[in-house]
Amino acid sequence: MFKNIFGSGFLVRTAHVILTWVITLILFLHDTDLRRQEETGKLVQPVLFVMLVLLSVLLYFAVSLMDPGFVLSNNDDSEAKLALGAGEEHQDMISQSTKSLWQRRCSHCLLQQPMRAKHCQICKHCVRRYDHHCPWIENCVGERNHRWFVLYLGAQLLALLWALFIACPCSQGLKMHIRTGATGS
Repeated sequence: MFKNIFGSGFLVRTAHVILTWVITLILFLHDTDLRRQEETGKLVQPVLFVMLVLLSVLLYFAVSLMDPGFVLSNNDDSEAKLALGAGEEHQDMISQSTKSLWQRRCSHCLLQQPMRAKHCQICKHCVRRYDHHCPWIENCVGERNHRWFVLYLGAQLLALLWALFIACPCSQGLKMHIRTGATGS
């Protein structure tokens, strides 16, 4: 039972979410701009910050739990056509040269791999358009979740930079300088 829980990425996902929300809570509990704005009733920045953190966490779960594009069987080329939106009438128009796309057989799982597919040693599956196995999301990045992964990284980077700006004591002087409109001589 414990092997399934810890082997499935549960521990990594739990630690990520707890750490994210603990840091967000600390930013609201300590003397930061977010806390001061919340106390004075100016809720635009605090709400935007919490929404960005929530978006980051939701994208994290989407990317970490999403199928990255596993190659499931030797005949899933027709399944791939259906997934790409080709109906039965369009499948007849597609030439039978798709068999030439199958170049090699995986030496680990013995499935025929389409081009740009690679076997992930950690997940023990072949992944279409394999990019890498990310230990932070405990999942591969491939054909089906690559765009979501980049979107998650952007949201996470924005949230981290904003949190760093809020928490950094040197940013307080910069904020005062900007508010007073003081110009350097």
